[in-house]
Amino acid sequence: MIKEALDFFAHLRRTSQFPNPYTFNKCLHHLIRSNCADLSLKFLFCFISKGYTPHLSSCNSIISFFCKLGNLNSAHNFLYSMPSFGCSPDIISYNSLIDGCCQLGDIRGACWMMKRVCFGRGEIRADLVSFNATFNGFCKCGMEKEAFVYMGLMWKSCIPNVITYSTFINMFCKLGNLDMAFKMLGDMRRDGILPNLVVFSSLIDGCCKAGNLEVAFNLYEEMIKCSLSPNVITYSALVDGFCKEGMLDSAELMFLKMLEDGIRPNSVVYTSMIDGHFKKGDLDKAVKYVARMHNEGIRLDVATYGAVIAGLCNRDRLNWAIEVKEEMASSGVAPDNMIFSTLIKAYLKSGNLKAALDVYKELSTRGIEPDALTLSTLIDGLCRPGYLREESEHFIKEIEMVFGDVSKSRFILDKYVCTSLIAWLCKGGNLVEAFRVKNKMIQERIFPDLLTYSSLIFGLADKGLMIEAKQLFDDMLKGGITPDYMLYEFLVRGYLKQDDMAAITRLNDEMKNRGLFMREIVTGEKS
Repeated sequence: MIKEALDFFAHLRRTSQFPNPYTFNKCLHHLIRSNCADLSLKFLFCFISKGYTPHLSSCNSIISFFCKLGNLNSAHNFLYSMPSFGCSPDIISYNSLIDGCCQLGDIRGACWMMKRVCFGRGEIRADLVSFNATFNGFCKCGMEKEAFVYMGLMWKSCIPNVITYSTFINMFCKLGNLDMAFKMLGDMRRDGILPNLVVFSSLIDGCCKAGNLEVAFNLYEEMIKCSLSPNVITYSALVDGFCKEGMLDSAELMFLKMLEDGIRPNSVVYTSMIDGHFKKGDLDKAVKYVARMHNEGIRLDVATYGAVIAGLCNRDRLNWAIEVKEEMASSGVAPDNMIFSTLIKAYLKSGNLKAALDVYKELSTRGIEPDALTLSTLIDGLCRPGYLREESEHFIKEIEMVFGDVSKSRFILDKYVCTSLIAWLCKGGNLVEAFRVKNKMIQERIFPDLLTYSSLIFGLADKGLMIEAKQLFDDMLKGGITPDYMLYEFLVRGYLKQDDMAAITRLNDEMKNRGLFMREIVTGEKS
């Protein structure tokens, strides 16, 4: 059919004739369906430039094509230029662009288009397809409130259908709001709309993720009674739910039921089974599922490799895990942050700091930005007794690189890692960066503790900035944090460097009120 379409367009170009819009449209669609949309675009623009007025369906196909390419600007420009060649956009034109915006995450663009078809002065008005596409965009982004606002608009002109309800139920399940998901299911049934496969699969997945396996299995049985056949998504949710709860026998039964129903398990299902058996401590069964994947010709993806490597590392089979990583590289699958974090943790656990840092350098070499998990894993290991002292002297440049990456990271780490970073920055005299990390902690509602304040006060006192150190000390007291011997020692030593005996006397009085003694801090003797 492609040859016939190309012959048709070639004939038109030779004869310089304008084609019948319906025949032209039919040939364009054949090219688009045959993955030759770029050719259809060239033919259409060629004839438009000569004054040809295409069929409206042809123009709508081009808008959809631009959206699939991710080129929203071209889609917008084409829609607005349609009247110039005698073709007025209809609601399908706008819906194509609204859906494209939502698929590409441009929710603002989708809303702007919705305002034009909801409140514009023209005759074109939003229909149920417009609203469902917008709901889908909101739901993908977890924008509950906005979705409900537009649902209010929808009720003024449209009645929700099964797609509307399934979209909302899917959103609530992904957000973990099962109460609202089941309320929507009740509303759906009250309106006489039967739940479809998407609704059941979404609810089953939500229940499994929440650990409500009994409810999930009841839904599975209900959908079968409704003559709905579970698909690979339904089964993968159930298998994963049983595996995460350690119910491997039930997971095995669901796996066999899939095969019985003629549904081929995908890599997601196999990954769940492999991970479940590793966590249960059954290394042999986990490896058998890996072998089965190979035998079935199912390519291991990064998630499967990650489950295998993590399982082997947790069973102290680090050498085997390294072999799997090498096999992964030869298969053309690039490791992700999770795999790098797993290997770093395993190397640090075995006491091999050099290998852990080499893995981190490989991550950087590949151009992968370390995430919070990777940085936290490495910092946690480095902050163990010894690693930041004698044992790390040979790797000071690598360690500085790690801490530098943490300080520049977009990610918010936990209090322990942030405090370790602050301590390292203060020890190196980089107070500006240390306070930047402290401010970042507070912005994310990770509140500094005694160790955090002690590190900052040490840094200030070491630089002779005693006014700032005392001010920070007072802020700490206002926050309800009680100072210890070490913190007072930092302050006292700072004042001693400046021969500020009056400040030391004031500290001494305050310390006595807390049951601490000056000589114990300064000389190690108790008065």
